Amino acid sequence: MIRAADIHDLDALYELEELCFAERRFQKEHLLYILKNPRAATFVFENGGVLGTLMVLDERVVTRVLSVGVHPRHRREGIGTQLMRVAEDTARRFHTTEVRLEVNANNPGALAFYKALGYEVMSRLPRYYSWGDDAFAMRKPIAILARKP
Repeated sequence: MIRAADIHDLDALYELEELCFAERRFQKEHLLYILKNPRAATFVFENGGVLGTLMVLDERVVTRVLSVGVHPRHRREGIGTQLMRVAEDTARRFHTTEVRLEVNANNPGALAFYKALGYEVMSRLPRYYSWGDDAFAMRKPIAILARKP
């Protein structure tokens, strides 16, 4: 089940960050900032515990995926795909025209995952990450649902 996260999920979010991103993860203070940010939305995938997370930010014209993480023992079970669908649904709720994200250029699995979901590479961002790795900027146009009268 996917649900909106709140402040009570902070410890679980941080634990999953540690599992998913052994290095270069969000610090607890940054996760708290995202949870409290009125222009951000955080979701968790639960099944006997928090197995996946999604954090997005409304940038008015686009919705930016800040982070997607799936517990290492539960990858390739469709959790990431479900979370990315939530990102796209959230973009529609924000009335933005596309979802954007950055992915480490040294992570071919993640790049293939996003491409399979219809995301396209816009550009390569040299030394994007603080540790010096390049990233690919990716995007997917989102059809905005018409508002009901």
